[in-house]
Amino acid sequence: MDPTCPACHIAIRATDYYCFNCGKNLRPAPLPTTWQKQLEIYLGSLLLPPLGIVWGVRYLREKDKQAQIVGAIAIVVTVVTLVVVTKVSIDLFNNLNNQINSQIQNLQGF
Repeated sequence: MDPTCPACHIAIRATDYYCFNCGKNLRPAPLPTTWQKQLEIYLGSLLLPPLGIVWGVRYLREKDKQAQIVGAIAIVVTVVTLVVVTKVSIDLFNNLNNQINSQIQNLQGF
């Protein structure tokens, strides 16, 4: 017995993601793991770090092993990016603070 669409009750194949008659989503389609999509996710994780965690978790929830690897790499890239940006920002502000303090001390000496 073939499964039927819950919306229009037409017989569908077990492998269908969408009903061919009414277009109802029968089950979620797997996330793409092509090299173009991987590059997009990795660059997005590098340039937009908070979103990399969201994308990574979404891919980690997939059953496909390749998708889980893509998700793990996206999360690692995001965490490394956040750590590096935080370290550089702290060093920048400390350097700026030291320069301002030295200038203030020079001005007070006059």
